[in-house]
Order: sequence, then C-alpha cells, then structure tokens
Amino acid sequence: MASAQYPTVFFGARLHLQARAEEGTSTVRWYDDLGRHSVVFLQLYHEAGYGAYVAQRLQNPRPDRDRTALDEAYLERLGGWRIGKFYAPFSAGLLLNESVLAVQSPTQFAIGELPMRVAYLYNGSDRQQGVYVRVGTANGGASVGVGRHFGINPHAFAIWELPERARPQQGYDMLYGADYTLRLGEAQAQLEWLYSDGKRIDATHWLAIRLHARTRSLQPELLLAYQTHAEQLSWRVALQRSAGDRFQFHCALRGKADAIEFVAVGLQGEL
Repeated sequence: MASAQYPTVFFGARLHLQARAEEGTSTVRWYDDLGRHSVVFLQLYHEAGYGAYVAQRLQNPRPDRDRTALDEAYLERLGGWRIGKFYAPFSAGLLLNESVLAVQSPTQFAIGELPMRVAYLYNGSDRQQGVYVRVGTANGGASVGVGRHFGINPHAFAIWELPERARPQQGYDMLYGADYTLRLGEAQAQLEWLYSDGKRIDATHWLAIRLHARTRSLQPELLLAYQTHAEQLSWRVALQRSAGDRFQFHCALRGKADAIEFVAVGLQGEL
C-alpha cells in the first residue's frame, strides 16, 4: 500500500537584536550593523529532497531600496538548485551579500571539474540583474559578476558602511573577486578581494579580512575592510559569549581609521 509523504515543518524566529551608543544617542534595532536581520520564519522539508523557506523581517534599515519586509522566500532542491528571493553572495559573501530574486544552481567547471555556482539575478530594470559565477571550493575560489545595479541594498558592503547609510543608486556593473579561507585549530582566517566598476561610479578595489577564534569562554572576531577609492580602513572588533545552546551575547566596537563610530551590545540566536 502506498502512503502519502508529508513535509516536515519548522516555525521559529532568528534574532539579531542590537543596542548601539553612537553620537550621543542610544538606539535599539532588530538587525545588527552587518545587515543581519531578526526574522520569523517557516521552513519545510520533504523526504523527496525538496525544501521551502519563508522569512519575514521584524525591522528594515532606512533607507532600504528593497521596499519590503520579506527577507527570503524560495524553493530548493536540497544540495542543488534554488529559486525565489534569497541571499545570493558574490564570492564568499564577506563583502557583497544581497537578498535578491534569483535562480541559483551548482555545476562543474569544464577544466579540472571544479565545483561552480551560477546565480541568475533579475529584480527589475532599476535593481540587481545579471549573473554571478564562482569557481572553487569552500576553502577558496574566484568569482565574476556581470550585469547592473549590484551593491544597492543595505546588506551590500555592510562590513565597510553601516546599513543605514545610502548606497550608490546606480550600483556596479562588473565584479571580479577571489576568496581564501585558512583554518588553524580553533581559529579561522578569511580573506576576500573584490574589484567593482560601473558606468557612473568609480572603479574600486576592496580587501576584507575576517579573523575568528572559537574558545570555550569568548569568541573574539576581527573584521577589516579597505577601499582604494576612499583610501580608508574600516574595522570592527567583537566578543561573543554563548548563553546556552541557542543564544549568544556580543559586544562590538566599530570605526573607520582612528575614529570610533559606535559601541554596541547585542543578542543573537533562534527560538
């Protein structure tokens, strides 16, 4: 006798709550300074190997050209293709990681049979559209992006600029990138280089470094980002401490060059 297979359903919330002290004011936001949102979500898995995910933001940064509280909504073949609205990272996603309407599929590069990820983006005539291609493994790879209006969302280059700061309206048309991850015991170093260019925006080289260590008590993290157009270094130092199995408290200090932008404390985890 044949029996119907019902999907496994999860409903929950993912928190990225942050309180900041900056320029004589204190604010509480339902997202952090790296553009990671607090969301409520619904997730489904089917035994046949398919899944679906929908997530709603609790707060949007202002200004936000996304103009919607929908963070992600997609269908996928587990370990395979994905279609809908989701975060399509360029390169490793340390610098550029936007929530967009896209179709993404894994494949293989013809030379050496290296893993390759291809994402086709189309978000309308005045927003992100084009193709992202990354060739490589989880430890390192090279990427190319061709299209229009890349980097216009608050999540773009959040390691360099706060989500509340306006992004270039035209965005970038051409992207090149390379990334490498080095693991040393409980520590991890991630490096990413990105070149961006556009018709109405200056060509720019970006370099980002993330150093992260996992220890029993504290988990220190250092983020550095340098931009050749501004000739300036952005930095972020954070300490995280686990609170049970589901939550982490963090304290962050962020700035540019020798100026401090803010001090923040936050909570992240899942319900």
